[in-house]
Amino acid sequence: MGCDIHVMVEARKQPLGPDGWFNIDNWQHNPYFGDKGEPVMTIKPIYTQRNYELFAFLAGVRDYGGNPSFGFDRGFPEDACKHTAAEYTRWGEDAHTPGYATLAELKEKAGTVTKVNRRGYVKKEQIARFKETGETPTSWSQSVFGPGSENYEWMEWQDEAHCFDDLLDALEERKRDVFWIFNPEKDDGTNDTNIRIVFWFDN
Repeated sequence: MGCDIHVMVEARKQPLGPDGWFNIDNWQHNPYFGDKGEPVMTIKPIYTQRNYELFAFLAGVRDYGGNPSFGFDRGFPEDACKHTAAEYTRWGEDAHTPGYATLAELKEKAGTVTKVNRRGYVKKEQIARFKETGETPTSWSQSVFGPGSENYEWMEWQDEAHCFDDLLDALEERKRDVFWIFNPEKDDGTNDTNIRIVFWFDN
């Protein structure tokens, strides 16, 4: 069974909102409202990818490569905006491993990662190509069985770290939008501590 992440975005700034954090997600009317359990509004999330390497770094979830967790799985924040809290509550028991991190924290931790650890069953032809040219595998699996499984071997290797790129890019864009930073070159990072993700997972 696969695992997905749910990411919501909050910011803090006067006079846009009260002291503390307020939700800055893109909300839209839910065409399925009226069906059982469907809310009036739904979120167009900034991030929806199923990237297990990112999940592992954020919170130790689905850590198939043996990469260290940043420890952001510190529970649902007590000071979360009521809209964020309501969405988390709506997921009930399906939600697990909640956490949060500011953009500043994400950038600091991601900056310490130069390589990601990967391991799994890889086709022998890809292993041979890796040994010959250094080309890293493009696909692998945590288990293989049945006909054709003899064509795979267990392999452990390292590759470039790009698992943070899409999340960080989306959060940077949302920050510039909320804090009216029209020229990215003039962004000094001052507001990196004033925007954060609140996340959880479901299987």
